[in-house]
Amino acid sequence: MKTANSQLVKQTNTNLVIEKLVELKETSRIELSRITTLNKATVSSIIQVLIDKSIVIELDKKIKTSGRSANAIALNKRAGRILSLDLQTNLIYGVITNLFGEILFEINKPIDNPEFSSYLTSLLETIDELKSNTYDSVYGVIGIGIGVYGILSKTKKIIYTPFSSWKDIELKKIIEDYTGIKTYVENEANISALGENIIYANQKNLVSLNIGIGVGMGIIIDNKLYTGEDGFAGEIGHTILIPNGKECVCGNNGCLEKYISDIAIIQNYYELTNEKVSITEFISRLKSKEVHANKIYQQFIDYLSITINNISQLLNPQTIVINSLIVENKPESISQIKNKLRSKIMNLEVLTTSSFKSKTNVLGLTHVLIQEFLEIDNYKLKS
Repeated sequence: MKTANSQLVKQTNTNLVIEKLVELKETSRIELSRITTLNKATVSSIIQVLIDKSIVIELDKKIKTSGRSANAIALNKRAGRILSLDLQTNLIYGVITNLFGEILFEINKPIDNPEFSSYLTSLLETIDELKSNTYDSVYGVIGIGIGVYGILSKTKKIIYTPFSSWKDIELKKIIEDYTGIKTYVENEANISALGENIIYANQKNLVSLNIGIGVGMGIIIDNKLYTGEDGFAGEIGHTILIPNGKECVCGNNGCLEKYISDIAIIQNYYELTNEKVSITEFISRLKSKEVHANKIYQQFIDYLSITINNISQLLNPQTIVINSLIVENKPESISQIKNKLRSKIMNLEVLTTSSFKSKTNVLGLTHVLIQEFLEIDNYKLKS
């Protein structure tokens, strides 16, 4: 019994040291002893084991701590590599990152045919290309993360994707069988929420609102991802904004997604101008104060404000993070939305844009996989 308790204490202490190394990036044994309250001998013993495993490295520098110099140590960012992929309808975006979450290599692979068999071929080719650019790593590829725009079950089977005919697909098993590497598959909005929860680690309740080709919402309650009874929670894009409004792919009419998604914005612009533009071009015209773009933007802000109000009243999160190219490129959007939120019973502490900017999904995946590899519960990054 004593041996079991001793092992548990040792593992708990090791986890605490690794957690602080992740947060600080580099520090010293003395400083780790101070902030963890573990004695110096315990910290030194833990660090030596981690060095032997190549998880931690000695740096060729000194750090001043409490008036004296000490040898610097750091998490070994070369210990492992992570492949993270964002599966969009017409594009696969993939990155290789190190254990600091820094992007080392990225790829954009256009997709001509979104049907699954053709898409899978492109996905496997992308994974192979990413792996071929993975080098200078002790443990090699430690995980693959895949973000999907669609509804996933509790077991992470892809149940339905609104922009293709994918149904009942065991993508996790397919990729693991092909690569032999542990694979994590999740809804893109949930991934964003997990990534933001690392940044806002001191806040237990958070919502990540993703606006792109669709509209999704990742929900963190008491520091845990909430996915509902069947795994479908967060499909806010398919809540009704306008009764008897525009027809949606889900079968309903007037869904939020038909009014604030990037696709909806582009369609609205086309209806006003008879001109087809990309979302990037729309944003460029918006920044130049083009009248039609501005009109659509103001309606976007109105609808988004209603959405933020509804989320806040329904879930009462401390933080709502908006992931949207339009909001990201028009920082004043946040203040405009706040000015429209007048409810006296709302208690929203933080309304902001993503810390990861437009790479939210893949970097959220990256940090989930790093946390899993390091086997720690409290994974914090400085904002």
